Amino acid sequence: MSEKLIDKNLNRLLGWTPVRELPKKPRIVIFSDLHMGNGKRRDDFLKNGLLFKTILKDYYLKNDYEIILNGDIEELQRFSLKQIRMYWEPVYDLFYEFDRKNRFYKIIGNHDYNLLLLPESEREFKLYSALRFSYKGHDMLIFHGHQASPFYEKYNALAEFMLKYVMNPLHIQNRSPAYDSEKRYRIEKRVYQFSNRNKIISIIGHTHRPLFESLSKIDFLKFKIEHLCRQYSEAGRKEKQMIEKDIVIYKEEMKRATKKERKTGIRSSLYDSTLTIPCTFNSGSGIGKRGITAIEITEDQIRLVHWFDKRRRKKYYNHYEHKPERLGQTHFYRMILEQDYLDYIFTRIKLLA
Repeated sequence: MSEKLIDKNLNRLLGWTPVRELPKKPRIVIFSDLHMGNGKRRDDFLKNGLLFKTILKDYYLKNDYEIILNGDIEELQRFSLKQIRMYWEPVYDLFYEFDRKNRFYKIIGNHDYNLLLLPESEREFKLYSALRFSYKGHDMLIFHGHQASPFYEKYNALAEFMLKYVMNPLHIQNRSPAYDSEKRYRIEKRVYQFSNRNKIISIIGHTHRPLFESLSKIDFLKFKIEHLCRQYSEAGRKEKQMIEKDIVIYKEEMKRATKKERKTGIRSSLYDSTLTIPCTFNSGSGIGKRGITAIEITEDQIRLVHWFDKRRRKKYYNHYEHKPERLGQTHFYRMILEQDYLDYIFTRIKLLA
């Protein structure tokens, strides 16, 4: 019954969201799950706040990007909007700057859902449930992702009460999908199946786990290792040495990435039994221990990027195709984790979904 309800909710979201033509030369960045708090110890955004403010001002605003905030921007289940606004005023000033240039969109998530309860005259920004863009006749639906959970659709108020008045005072761990592999997998799989059936791209947040072309980090590493093994037999001596080093690095990354999954026995892949359709993307979150992830759409490409502070993170991902790029004279770096052409992605969706 819950699966039918979720399917109905997602189809309604797709049908009710107005379609906009994607600009001919888009420059869009999508962030989700900042969970901005009051600037004190329990504020999850505190560790990445300066990084986020700097990249907004010195990279995305400077380079004429449109910004889409895809839900759970304010942590209203734990803090008041007044507290959040007061501490993070410099970040809101940047939001206003994007908004004044008509390059700002704010989508509602489950943790900032209470913004919808405010009278429209008191809302600082226009609020959306989802955004739907058309690219050469193909659709991209951008929504937070909690719509794929029957609990959050039905009992969000109860979840807020439990988090604020029971779990926080007793220091009980937050059991949101971001911290529960089983819940995370179920939500991502529902979005994947919905996108596959409708032959669209869905871009979500909510689970805090970056996804590119329906592949998680573990999936990406598996494919990369297999590809390198195929290259090895025909490679020269020096190239073989480089491949061997890269495989060792990938294997170590896989050990770290699968450590949490072993506890639940839930596979991390969204694969069909036959082919994986590249229809589901996730921007990750702004509160990662190693930095911030985001989805960028520029020209005719889509990419997953990672921003990090060199002082906090000693190791670069030198085994990725793209090397980290320094932001001016700061300690902040931007790295492309994955990218692909929209035409190629939609061709695969059209032929394989």
